[in-house]
Amino acid sequence: MAKPITIQEIKVITTQPTSQRLVIVKVITSEPGLYGLGCATFTQRYAAVVAALEKHLIPFAIGRDVSRIEEFYRMATVHSYWRNGPVLNNAISGIDQALWDIKGKLANMPVYELLGGKCREAAACYAHA
Repeated sequence: MAKPITIQEIKVITTQPTSQRLVIVKVITSEPGLYGLGCATFTQRYAAVVAALEKHLIPFAIGRDVSRIEEFYRMATVHSYWRNGPVLNNAISGIDQALWDIKGKLANMPVYELLGGKCREAAACYAHA
């Protein structure tokens, strides 16, 4: 049986391209060169999201199998101090998205295909000058 690919490191990247701070999560795996990216942005409380990631979720996630996404989600929400508040939900979401990104890379397909495929060919957008 093949050894599972595990989470080796998680980096939290904060950036501010406009007036709102963004929180990006980079999950680095035990497989050289394989990583996933996710967005954990909660603009009103970005520092709290960073703290939740660094103090609680990252230590909890290190060493876990990247393929067990649902297990990570359930364990993180049940064994958490905040239990499903917006700060924790955004922090978990960033790691969750990064794990799905990794799963898509391993399957050599976009994540939307893993989740059932396209549901529309185009989407309306709004622009204001």
